[in-house]
Amino acid sequence: MADTEMKVFDWDDEITNDGEGDFGETSILPAGNYDFEVIKTEKSFYQPGPKSSLPPCNMVKLFLRVLGGEHGTGLVVENLYLCASMEWKAAAFFRSVGLKKHDEPIKWRMIDHCDGERGRCQIRVDKFTGNDGQERENNKLVRFFDKEAAPAKKWSKGSF
Repeated sequence: MADTEMKVFDWDDEITNDGEGDFGETSILPAGNYDFEVIKTEKSFYQPGPKSSLPPCNMVKLFLRVLGGEHGTGLVVENLYLCASMEWKAAAFFRSVGLKKHDEPIKWRMIDHCDGERGRCQIRVDKFTGNDGQERENNKLVRFFDKEAAPAKKWSKGSF
């Protein structure tokens, strides 16, 4: 792994790489594109295991309420790692909630202002075996979508 991918960020560093509890009743949503709301963010520290390709670094755990309409409400927990190899993912998240634009840096500490923000994402259904041997499912994030700019209002003479 290149040295630049092992760089670890601090909360005051900027994101510049634009590569592409109790949360109430939740459902497993079918794979698809959905709106989400950030329920909360939780700062932590990532200590990698022996097979990890990431360095020890600060981490943010995102708790996202995924709004599935007739399918109910889902919960997705996604980690953002403050290291260069995962910077693109944080940039995509910040763009999805409208706090970052392409080619404009943003400080990592802006994560403190994300609770309640809304965006759009793609999710999939992940099947796994729990520690108790039971087959389970949960929703996993596939990608964040950039927040679309609100269309410009068209004004016509005589209308208000």
